[in-house]
Amino acid sequence: MRVTAHEFWSGFCINTGCNHGHALVISDDHPVSNFMDQFYINLHCDFTSLRQHLGKIFKSHTQIWNAESYRKLVIDILIRIGTNLLLKDEEIDENPFMTTYGGTLIIAQSIMVLEHFDDANDIDSVIDKRLVISKWRDINDVSGSTKRDLLKFFRKRTSCKCLKKLHLEARKKEPKMGECWYCEEKSKRTLLCVCSRCRIYQYCSRECQVADWDNHKEVCDGYSHRTAEV
Repeated sequence: MRVTAHEFWSGFCINTGCNHGHALVISDDHPVSNFMDQFYINLHCDFTSLRQHLGKIFKSHTQIWNAESYRKLVIDILIRIGTNLLLKDEEIDENPFMTTYGGTLIIAQSIMVLEHFDDANDIDSVIDKRLVISKWRDINDVSGSTKRDLLKFFRKRTSCKCLKKLHLEARKKEPKMGECWYCEEKSKRTLLCVCSRCRIYQYCSRECQVADWDNHKEVCDGYSHRTAEV
């Protein structure tokens, strides 16, 4: 299983001939290689949610999370894999999370956590940062603008021009979309209103926001409290 996982992720690091501005020179027994092996083993074997997935790998590979240089290497690898998946643009195996956009979505969200990790005691505290969760809101698998958002995410993190054409084409064809957190209706993001307190939850109307308040209040208070402490 580990050999298969290693061949999978390392193959997608080099399959286009461009490193996208992120060099990769590590041995097969490097701690980052072991982290990446487990990252993909978990996705195939017991993936239920990204929180749980990263939480497990946080506990088993604490040396990666606690060393900035190692986290940077993981981010570089994930950027290369995500970029190459977008360039390939096809289903790569039977796992639904490893389709082009399913896979790049998970990779993008994992990159966000790694980028915002700051000696936290657990993964949940990183994911629940307002800056992280608001970005997760816009890069999601149900909004209808996943391709455009993911292309932008990875294009901003690469120094090459590999994704430029795809991103510009997606911008022309796909409006930025979002989803009401109450009725789940999809709308252009510019038409959605965002909660003025937490700046995360978004709604298609005032009526939906009011109807959702009983469910949203506790979450809203939590995000607002954390923001006030910053």
